[in-house]
Amino acid sequence: EIERESERLADGIALLQEQAQLEGRDYGLRIEGTGYEFMRFDAFEQAWKAVENDPGLAPHQLPPGLAFELRLEGRPVLLRREERAELRQPQLFAWGSGDMTPYQLSLVRSGASRVTLVGAADGSIEMARDEES
Repeated sequence: EIERESERLADGIALLQEQAQLEGRDYGLRIEGTGYEFMRFDAFEQAWKAVENDPGLAPHQLPPGLAFELRLEGRPVLLRREERAELRQPQLFAWGSGDMTPYQLSLVRSGASRVTLVGAADGSIEMARDEES
């Protein structure tokens, strides 16, 4: 299950980067403790909006027992649910230029295993698997 979810997320991030480059628009990924949503910057409204009508970039909730941990520039990021849409902002950005926010995003199953996606500024993604003791 953790493998399937990490591959699904990696595929979504790759699609996000592709869309950003094809459209020359900025996209983002909003991560919460047990879910995520893809966002697009609306230049007209100067605001981040959820991507709609794109099955590959649909919001997703993790199955019970899985959670996210995010590190940016080596520092942990607090992942919380923001109810008000105008306050929701992505933590990861795929710029229209092709660059991406470097990150370490882990899917964790308590006491069992961890899969970490390591994203580089050039958009490449590596997957590391750890078994917790």
